Amino acid sequence: MRVLGWVCGGVLGLVTAFWCVTATAGLALSAGVYGTSGTYKVETCNDTSNTRKNSDYDCYGDFTPDGGTASDAVYVHLKDTGHDYPDGTEFGAQQGIEPQTIQRVGFWGVVGELWQVAVCVAVLAGLVYQAIKPRRESHSLEPSRRQKVADRVGYAVVVAIPVGILSLIAMAAEPTP
Repeated sequence: MRVLGWVCGGVLGLVTAFWCVTATAGLALSAGVYGTSGTYKVETCNDTSNTRKNSDYDCYGDFTPDGGTASDAVYVHLKDTGHDYPDGTEFGAQQGIEPQTIQRVGFWGVVGELWQVAVCVAVLAGLVYQAIKPRRESHSLEPSRRQKVADRVGYAVVVAIPVGILSLIAMAAEPTP
């Protein structure tokens, strides 16, 4: 049973680590750490979900780099934007290394990516905590060094979960530009 737990934990850790890398790259792009600054103008958005409960909006529009002209604009299809932006909406955006990678910048762009990073940190820290914590309680008055390290890793979970929840709440309350 212990081996199965380690295998499942390892697989979950690898998947979460990959998600964390991609989410962190999206967060860095939204924060303007790299990429080309500009403006994204929504041409149209469509709900691609077949269910009535959830909506998955894909938007089509043009990204124009700062200082660029209409001839410099790149037509970009944004998948699963999370919002049904009205036609003609413009917002600050950052273009990644690939021309089709666009992220909204500023506070709302960062908040939209932050929850993913917080969830990844919480899951990875939880896995590390489970791997480090001692299997048996120590009967001495002083906790072991291993227990102290595990407790410190546990603090990351305690911090990451509220950050993720607050980010999701802020993202849900985001006004449409």
